[in-house]
Amino acid sequence: RMHGIRDTMPLQQSQKKRNSILILSTVTALCFLAIYTRNRPQSIDAIATDYFPETADQRLLKWGMTLPEVIEHNLADINEPFTENETPLFFHIPKSGGSTAKQYYGVCMHLVTASQNGIMHGHDQDEELQIVNIPPTSLQRFVNVDVSTREGLQRASYLGFGRANVAEVMFSPYLHNAAAVFEAPTYRGRAFGLFRDPVDREISRFYYKRVAEHEDETTYQPDLNFITIAKYSLTGFWEGNAVVRMLADLNENQKPTIDDLELAMEIVRRKILVGLMDRMEESIAIFDQYFGFQPGLNFDEQWYMDCRTNKAFGGANHNTKKKKVDPESGTYKNLARRNRYDRELYSYVVHLFETRKQLEGVDMSHGVGRVNGRVYAVPNDPIENVPPFVSGEEVNEDAGEEDYGLNK
Repeated sequence: RMHGIRDTMPLQQSQKKRNSILILSTVTALCFLAIYTRNRPQSIDAIATDYFPETADQRLLKWGMTLPEVIEHNLADINEPFTENETPLFFHIPKSGGSTAKQYYGVCMHLVTASQNGIMHGHDQDEELQIVNIPPTSLQRFVNVDVSTREGLQRASYLGFGRANVAEVMFSPYLHNAAAVFEAPTYRGRAFGLFRDPVDREISRFYYKRVAEHEDETTYQPDLNFITIAKYSLTGFWEGNAVVRMLADLNENQKPTIDDLELAMEIVRRKILVGLMDRMEESIAIFDQYFGFQPGLNFDEQWYMDCRTNKAFGGANHNTKKKKVDPESGTYKNLARRNRYDRELYSYVVHLFETRKQLEGVDMSHGVGRVNGRVYAVPNDPIENVPPFVSGEEVNEDAGEEDYGLNK
């Protein structure tokens, strides 16, 4: 019997050793976690209350967030004083009010815009920048570039758009590529944009893809007419977190992470004046006052008021076939789950909008931006005297499009 007891003692000692190691490992892990969470807010509430440095030296997040160089240098901070050579850049998130903003600024306000429309009627073959009327008989004026695609931004950069200072507002979904068009420090963009609840946006996109015959094949997907929104929410037809992907400059094969969310939040905080689609008129009023937008050429007050009511705030891209989804349904929860980073970002955007934190210290009394008192180029004539890019280095006159930082 004594021999049997002695045989069991090594087993008992081994088990105690394993338990001690397990306890020690757990305690060590908890200590690391405590240190990590002490320096890095984990919830949206914690971030929202601890995200606003008081001095320029404290801009970066406490856990060391830095911005990509092209965003840092080529886009102005929201609370920075305006300079002469800045172009308002509308960050166009699909199905979030961008079409309404285009109608308002291009049609109602008669501003010179840069979007996808400038290359219609053969203007994609132009070899010089121009301001063109499209349609030719209309009063709508565009720069003859397409800044809604990466390829179009390459061409715009090649033509000198970033230093021509001719668009009164440009619209692009590619914030990083659009920023790269500008030739800092002399020429920069200043960004603003409308944001929408991510689940509502995804529902809208689903119904829009069914009917958008005028769009390209990546957007128009008639096969979606044969499935329900419930099935769509479970399929691989779409990737969630679209806005975080856009702001973090991810491709279709990259999955967003918490680091990408934090980067997106910091870009929004410092570089994009936010508005909300479901508070459109209030947002537009803030944009107009901040940038000092004023109606352009051929302005008629009655036309402007009718245009605001019927074209802009009446819904420029409204799909009457869209159906509501019950927020308590499994479909809604599936859509929410696949947009969890975008939902956190949107909560933060709402916080910025509600508190007006971005505008603290900014004089909004008379419009702080550049107003439209400039001399316009004559429509359909080349824009002459585009200033050369001066950076202290020789300008490469033979550079190809791949040399302009947009060949992603």
